[in-house]
Amino acid sequence: MNKRSSSPKRTTSQDVAKRAGVSRSVVSAVLNGTPGIGVSQQTRDKVLAAIQELDYHVDSRARGMKTGRSMTLAAFGDTSHPLFMRMLEGMQRASEQEGYHLLLSSPSRGPAGESREELLELYQQRRIDGIVTLDDTSYADTDWAAKVKNSGAAYVSVEGYAEDERVHSVHANYRESIQAALEYLWNPVSFTHTAPEYAEVFSLSHEGIVNWAEQQRRLGYEEWCSEKGLTPNISRHKQEEGKVDWHEWCQDRIAQQSAAPVLVNWSSAVPNLQRAAHSFGLRLGQDLLVMAADNTIQGDVLSVPTLSCVEIPYIEMGEAAVRQVLKQVREPEIAPSKVWLPAILKPGESA
Repeated sequence: MNKRSSSPKRTTSQDVAKRAGVSRSVVSAVLNGTPGIGVSQQTRDKVLAAIQELDYHVDSRARGMKTGRSMTLAAFGDTSHPLFMRMLEGMQRASEQEGYHLLLSSPSRGPAGESREELLELYQQRRIDGIVTLDDTSYADTDWAAKVKNSGAAYVSVEGYAEDERVHSVHANYRESIQAALEYLWNPVSFTHTAPEYAEVFSLSHEGIVNWAEQQRRLGYEEWCSEKGLTPNISRHKQEEGKVDWHEWCQDRIAQQSAAPVLVNWSSAVPNLQRAAHSFGLRLGQDLLVMAADNTIQGDVLSVPTLSCVEIPYIEMGEAAVRQVLKQVREPEIAPSKVWLPAILKPGESA
């Protein structure tokens, strides 16, 4: 006679409550952060221990029906861009701490706006609880902001809407970052009357337009020079197909016998500068002191000598974006806010 196999009994929240010696409502409060139910750290630890002992797993569908939450956030950005991947690292870290998962969305071949609007559809279907986008620093699309507001979705832009107080956003403090770099570069004994040169690289793809972040960097440089009583020295360099030709600039430096440190706004332009300098017998960190105002390509560890830089904190910005969007999930009427994060000074051998 064949015996019918029976599947093992599934552990429930009632089993967890019984093992921890608490009510099911307390277990729910620990798992879901239920408002209005205070749980001491000792009780919380007992519940978490019971969950581990019983190998209890939350039924996400049941919890979603009860709480109205999917426990999923959408992250929208260009997956081919290293900065988006670093922001994702921070988002993943913060989401795990809050029991959330991430849904990755990247612009399709069509207009990026279509992909964004698809995320609003997912929100209406309760498949995501909020949206985080990585945007250009000059991004301020009023139509998209209006659609988000009308949908009621929790939303945070990383880098976008810097001057729009109606939209939740997270930013690096570009003005202060450039000034921190200048303080590191400048030696008042050696360069009493000479300001570090600010080499501003721009791309033809931007038609020479200086975006908000670059405007802030330049403003920070000019303010710093003014405070020191120094004359600003700004040079502009065209980047074509990812390259900058620094040869003429190196020739001018040699002719002028200039020893002033150089602050380059894009780290991606430094490898070309190093090659050009090498062709003239100039050594970075010795004959030519160079620093970058960002660290997009992780040049600090990939360069020889190592690159001095101020790194834009994309990992930390991703973490802050998750915290900010979850505040909206929990408090839908919360007023829009801006989060400003300092850049990270990373001394190297190049300056």
